[in-house]
Amino acid sequence: MWEYKLKTILTALLGIAIVSAAHAQSLPGDFVYLREIDPSIIQDIRYATANNFVGRPLAGYNAGECVVKREVGLRLKAVQQELATQNLSLKMFDCYRPARASLDMVKWSQNGRETAAERRYNPKIPKTELFRLGYIASRSQHSTGAALDLTLVDLKADNSARIDPSKTYADCTAPVEARLPEGSVDMGTGYDCTDMRGHTAAPSINPEQRGWRKRLVAAMARQGFVNYSKEWWHFSLPGVGGAAYDFPIQPRRN
Repeated sequence: MWEYKLKTILTALLGIAIVSAAHAQSLPGDFVYLREIDPSIIQDIRYATANNFVGRPLAGYNAGECVVKREVGLRLKAVQQELATQNLSLKMFDCYRPARASLDMVKWSQNGRETAAERRYNPKIPKTELFRLGYIASRSQHSTGAALDLTLVDLKADNSARIDPSKTYADCTAPVEARLPEGSVDMGTGYDCTDMRGHTAAPSINPEQRGWRKRLVAAMARQGFVNYSKEWWHFSLPGVGGAAYDFPIQPRRN
């Protein structure tokens, strides 16, 4: 009887160990799902949707999950804990990016078309010039797991607005009430806005918008993150990156 019970217990423990090992090996290297480190951080992974400058999910984005290097995730958790005391939250737009997605962007830039939807994100610059001007990289830091696109959410505000397919929205430089809703604070432009107004220190934005940008940069800097001057939303953590990866982003296992 006891031998049977012991065998049953050992079998159950072995099963747990196998499941845990499989879960741990679901991502290579030191990558983790951010949701497993801090589920309170809001995620809106735009390249897993049609709500982006390409107008469709990018190659390798099989799930809307933020994947990062573990150290990056732990520092984001520290940022989130600080922001929570101010009734604010981070919102992730992009994290790890498979290398194939960057190649997908290259192909998009060379397809010879400029649609109205694309112009909402890129109102003035021909998309063939975006790589030369440093707005998009064919080899992105995102593919190392150490770069992020994000913004701030005011948890006290009404963030319920959703995209209305029947509505025509203004481009990403327009006033916040006229452009695509993002459920976040007004940073002066929408996310992925390839325009001078999207530069972190752009002089053309108003004092409140500048204040939000400074608040985001300062909170991230306290955990060692560095902002990219041409994109108020882009941050990286020096020393954590390394090699680029190309594994697809898959749904997280429960």
